[in-house]
Amino acid sequence: MTYRLYHGSCHCQAVRYEAEFDLSAGSNRCNCSICSKARAWFLFVRGDKFKLLAGDDMLATYEWVPPGRSESGLSYRFCSRCGIRLYGTGELAHLGGRFYAIHVPTLDDVDREELVAAPLNFIDNAHDRLDGPPADTRLM
Repeated sequence: MTYRLYHGSCHCQAVRYEAEFDLSAGSNRCNCSICSKARAWFLFVRGDKFKLLAGDDMLATYEWVPPGRSESGLSYRFCSRCGIRLYGTGELAHLGGRFYAIHVPTLDDVDREELVAAPLNFIDNAHDRLDGPPADTRLM
């Protein structure tokens, strides 16, 4: 694994962050209702590998509790000025505890060719099946 430090921001540049991750591990697309609406494209970063550089006061939060669950799995953070969703945060043991799901298009200094070459993983969260892609990935 090759970890590298990347930087990202919202459209208006009010919120800026840095995160260290291995791009060759790939990025993800999910078919749950919120990811489908937002056309989410994200990658996971451990909590200790993420740092908010600016704009904490500009961040707003959205939490959604899926039907049949008692609490939200993720807190979605977006810029209250330009509306760009930057990341979601949550806690999962298999991801090392606290994690960030960074919205890939908010990365400012990622090499496009490296991004294209990295694997794209599809998550069938609409059916609570995380062990493989959904049958249809065309609109993800």
